[in-house]
Amino acid sequence: MSLAESLRELELLRYRWVDLANVVRAKGLVLPTIRERLFAGGVGHWSHEEPGGPAQTAEEHLRELLATSVTISQAQFSLPVTADVVTPAADLPPTHDLTLVPDLGSMVPLPYAPGQAAVACDVLDHGEPSPLCLRSFVRRVVDRAAQSGLRPRVGVELEFALLRASDGGHPQPADSSTYAAENAFDVHEEFLAEVLAVLGSQRVSVAQIHPESAPGQFEISLWHLDPVAAADAVISARQTIKAVAGRHGMIASFLPVVDPGSGGSGMHLHLSLTGDADDGLADAERPFIGGVLESLPALLAITAPTPMSYERFRPHFWAGAYSGWGYENKEMPLRVTRNADGRSRDVEYKAIDATANPYLAIGALLAVGLDGITRQVAPPPAVVGDPGLLDEQERAAAGIVPLPESPAAPLAALADHDSLRRALGEDLHHAYLAVKRSESAELEQMDPTSRRNLLLARY
Repeated sequence: MSLAESLRELELLRYRWVDLANVVRAKGLVLPTIRERLFAGGVGHWSHEEPGGPAQTAEEHLRELLATSVTISQAQFSLPVTADVVTPAADLPPTHDLTLVPDLGSMVPLPYAPGQAAVACDVLDHGEPSPLCLRSFVRRVVDRAAQSGLRPRVGVELEFALLRASDGGHPQPADSSTYAAENAFDVHEEFLAEVLAVLGSQRVSVAQIHPESAPGQFEISLWHLDPVAAADAVISARQTIKAVAGRHGMIASFLPVVDPGSGGSGMHLHLSLTGDADDGLADAERPFIGGVLESLPALLAITAPTPMSYERFRPHFWAGAYSGWGYENKEMPLRVTRNADGRSRDVEYKAIDATANPYLAIGALLAVGLDGITRQVAPPPAVVGDPGLLDEQERAAAGIVPLPESPAAPLAALADHDSLRRALGEDLHHAYLAVKRSESAELEQMDPTSRRNLLLARY
């Protein structure tokens, strides 16, 4: 099918990008207008001539129009989650435009919005990838991995809570189920069926879905993909789940903590490096883990970017309250999973939630792990058992330290982290720090209810 034919029934194409605050944004290209510029000679015929210029096929002209029609200000990458107000310290004034170029291979239908589709966009500056293009950042890191003979693949466990509006109060869980309670599948049968159907039409491969431990909470597991496609899939899944929940009278929340008394929602990343499903880490396992743990204080600024992210890091909640790693240890932020024969399948990074931008998170995690491989960083001993059951002296003797309680220390660590600065690039590193420092200061000044309500509206 030609590109023109694939667009023929569409009225609107949403050009998606994800900003540094992890807000999914879009501009809509009105396709009937594009068709008017290309269509001639009756139904089914497309033609174009450039007077006085080289011959150009209609398909080439269509691709050119799609690649040049939508722009945004660079200042869009300085907006915090709290308000659409430019962050001056990001040094991205609204005096320069960037072009959104659709990656047409990522285009997905939106059955919940008939006549519309969405496409992930690269961000270009005068024909070259902008330093602010997050998909280009991930590609650079993947290219670096390939130079070492590695083929990274990423699977994602995405947790969310289904809520219903209450009279004048905070939204309440849509059910009272517990972990893997089968009746939750029946309660939400229509919602789940529509979500899976839409994701199937979008080529987002779902491996599993199950109720999680908090009331109204589910986890959906996405198959391993290359890193850019994995981040694209996360965005498609988030947007689909939110839209379909709304159609069923519910709110889907990806907040790390909806109810402080219940389990939190994460966005766990499963990373393999070899392309081998049965031996995903091979000789890279230990130095990769060493690199991640060495950089964890700075990495948290990207993977746990909001004050609420740190409410999730509690002992005995399987979120990873202490720094370290272990084999099959769900209480550690870094967990190596194993096959039946004992070989390592992949490494699961748990110190992350869906307030984190998936492109930044996946790229940064891979970058610090690759740095560990390059320098052959030795990890500390694997933690056996639940460190939350040890007393402070026992944890100190084992070198087990608690994760931070707010974004302040991680942001300070990221500011001084040379490896992540090089991987991100100076412009992106600088802008991210400025946005997140401003954002964190505003969020921490809010009372807990106002902060939760604001973030609930965003995530």
